[in-house]
Amino acid sequence: MRQILAFVVFAIGTSVWAANMPPWVGDVQRAFRDELRRSVDSLSIPSLKRPYYIEYTLRYRWTTRAKASFGGLLDSARAESARLTVGIRVGSPERDNTNFFDAALLFFGGDDREENYRNRLVPYQLDYRVVRRNLWLATDAAFKAAVEQYAKKEAALKNRVQQDTTPDFVLLPPVTLADTTDPIPEVNLQHVAEQIQRVSAIARHYPAIQNATVTFEHLPELVIYANSEGRTFVKLYRQAGIEIIATAQSPDGMPLAQTYAAYSRTLDELPAWDSLERAMHHVAQRLSTQVAAVPMSEAYSGPVLFCRQAAAELFAQVFAPNLVAQRTWLTERGVQEQERYTALQNKIGARVTAEFLSVESTPTLAFIGKTAAAGAYHIDDEGVEPTPLTLVRGGYLENLLSSRVPTRRVRSSNGRMRGGGAMYDVLQVRCNDRRRAVGERELIARMIEILDRRGLQYGYIVSEVLDQNLLYTAVYSQTNGTFPVGSEDQIPALEVERLWRNGKRERVRGVFIAPGGYRVFRDVIAVGKSTYVHNLLAPSVISPYRTGGAQYVIATVASPDILVEDVELRPVEGGYPTPPLIASPLQEQVERKQK
Repeated sequence: MRQILAFVVFAIGTSVWAANMPPWVGDVQRAFRDELRRSVDSLSIPSLKRPYYIEYTLRYRWTTRAKASFGGLLDSARAESARLTVGIRVGSPERDNTNFFDAALLFFGGDDREENYRNRLVPYQLDYRVVRRNLWLATDAAFKAAVEQYAKKEAALKNRVQQDTTPDFVLLPPVTLADTTDPIPEVNLQHVAEQIQRVSAIARHYPAIQNATVTFEHLPELVIYANSEGRTFVKLYRQAGIEIIATAQSPDGMPLAQTYAAYSRTLDELPAWDSLERAMHHVAQRLSTQVAAVPMSEAYSGPVLFCRQAAAELFAQVFAPNLVAQRTWLTERGVQEQERYTALQNKIGARVTAEFLSVESTPTLAFIGKTAAAGAYHIDDEGVEPTPLTLVRGGYLENLLSSRVPTRRVRSSNGRMRGGGAMYDVLQVRCNDRRRAVGERELIARMIEILDRRGLQYGYIVSEVLDQNLLYTAVYSQTNGTFPVGSEDQIPALEVERLWRNGKRERVRGVFIAPGGYRVFRDVIAVGKSTYVHNLLAPSVISPYRTGGAQYVIATVASPDILVEDVELRPVEGGYPTPPLIASPLQEQVERKQK
């Protein structure tokens, strides 16, 4: 993607950064210092708890976006925005206003009559007075909400015997950090728009496609942070991506989709335009083949081979979210409210995968082999530097990814706070036993052995699984809400082959994977020799409706192909929308060219 860059030298090392930073950065840092000092000294309500911890975060984003369909530009835009978030804790680290579910304060700081203190939109033409004024209003609102929440939490606990005495927070010493060594590139938007129009025009040659879009986004974000401990940082959060979504209907009306996504930290790490043309052809060809495939007619339980993207995406959706340490929240009723993805919270020391598998978290690793790891970072959102961790060793869970909110089993932060809560980053699934790592032919041979032993006529090979971000932000809307999404425990599979015992293969459509939770990885009996590096926008593990954080956070999962001894697959059920009554006009053009 080097051809789309026109670099603006914004930030290059510590000394160069200081000389070339936008003029408002110093104003923001000075406003943070002054307002923190004033709030710590003066913010109080008689007879109520004072704040013992305050943090300020400003996120300044440069957004470049373009979207095209069938050779035509749908939209393109360039924008700047600044958002401010204030966090306040009252009480003490042993017990404060957090880790408590209050529906009245659920949606980012109260109702419309109150000042917003989370993701507060502020003028992006920043100066000292603008920042101070918004900090003043947001801090006031955050403090009032904190003391109200603290009072409700105290009332809920007043007549209850506390079994769990885990502190609510962990204090840290002051530190100053920076991660601003890379320049912020300015994108040539006109050139990008022309290129994605050219890539999207390839869909014209595939009349089976009803809708196809190509979307480009570049979202660099400068983050400035300070808290009352004296912990400060400035970092450049980098994200770029290209998404290709193609949808169609089978002759019986079943909505179908094929996708391609490439995410990276820098524009240089995105595929070149000629590679994206090949990707568009590949997506269109797969979708055309899928239209003609046979539908899955009955539920299946047996061996399944997950290859390439499907193996990594299955791990990302089913196992990885459970590797995040979560604090169970209290409610006004005094009952602990269960969060999602809590299956491994009390499993440290227990076997959670096959004994020849290990899982490592390597958040500062920028490349895995020759593939860039988009989920890599050096400073988390609380100003903590992450360290590599072995999460699963030889099948047994050793650790969980944590923020500064302690849990019973994980008492300190390991630098995984991103997007509002603890989050997984760069995960690598490794095989510890060479005998279990085999080539694709042997994986298929082992699957056929299981089929023979169980008297099954066929098994399944899954090569592509629908990413959750693409499902809800693109596919679902592009099909006008008709694409079958299944239930919470079902994952739509996009590329599936039925493998008969005699070696014959046939493409199948309309398949849901029902893995049954993280335990599916205990049934892995063999893996492939090569590793697939999968960059994705993963849903935040801890709900953004509670944290006020991001809905999706960039992450990386590297996994070999995996053969699972027993997985349940289910067919798509229910009626489908009626397909178009006459053929696409593109069909006539294609036939005319063929003549």
